[in-house]
Amino acid sequence: MKRTLYTLDTKRPPGLAAVGFFVLSALLRLAWALAFTDAARGRGIALHVLLPELACAAFIVLLALEGKKRLWPTFFPMLLGVTFFILKATGFTPVHQLLCTALYLAVAALYGAAVWGLAPLRPLLIPLFGLPLLYHIFVEDLVFNRPVYTMSEWLQEWSVLCIMAGLLCVSLGMKRKS
Repeated sequence: MKRTLYTLDTKRPPGLAAVGFFVLSALLRLAWALAFTDAARGRGIALHVLLPELACAAFIVLLALEGKKRLWPTFFPMLLGVTFFILKATGFTPVHQLLCTALYLAVAALYGAAVWGLAPLRPLLIPLFGLPLLYHIFVEDLVFNRPVYTMSEWLQEWSVLCIMAGLLCVSLGMKRKS
């Protein structure tokens, strides 16, 4: 079986956008941690600040250094992000937590299979990252629910949306390695 490997040029628009969204996510998360230090401490600095910051930083560095050659190293920051989302879901109801954990693990497995070249899944990654992003923006955040978020909640939410947008841009910019 021939492996389908992908690359991402961070000098082209999708690659630039991906890096930009990961940088913006890290900045929003850092702004939240600095502005709301009590909330950050109360929720756990390691979980709510260090883990997503490390995931974003690793994505940024690996995309910049390795993206033109190979994308499989980005599987490791993906695992950091999935760990963050799984641990974050521990506050959900048991059924919601189970469903979210299964979804996050499935996303990691599909992304991993694509970047490791185990299956040509790039076309599936676009809706996999794009649809939840659209759902969060239009259903959860802006249009239908119109929740009243505090600044603390907005910074966290937009940080997560930037991660989702960054992953969508990675998927959009992935090119088969020749």
